[in-house]
Amino acid sequence: MNWKKKKEIRLSEMELLEIKRKDLAKVGWLAMNKTEKEQLRKLINFNWYKMPDYAKAKILKDDYIKFETQELSVKFAEKLKKK
Repeated sequence: MNWKKKKEIRLSEMELLEIKRKDLAKVGWLAMNKTEKEQLRKLINFNWYKMPDYAKAKILKDDYIKFETQELSVKFAEKLKKK
């Protein structure tokens, strides 16, 4: 197999994994109750203000909030699956 085919296969696998992670994040977000969502928001805002200035310059706050919310929702959903 040449490198172009391998690259296409890797990209398609990565896209599938990203779709699965987004679905898992949706499940985690929907499974959280109101207080857990509020705690998540507070944690993300606290982490944003603790981040060094050079890192803040590379990412927008909205993008950071989206990314962290997705990551923490995935972790929450994985905990639910283990139970």
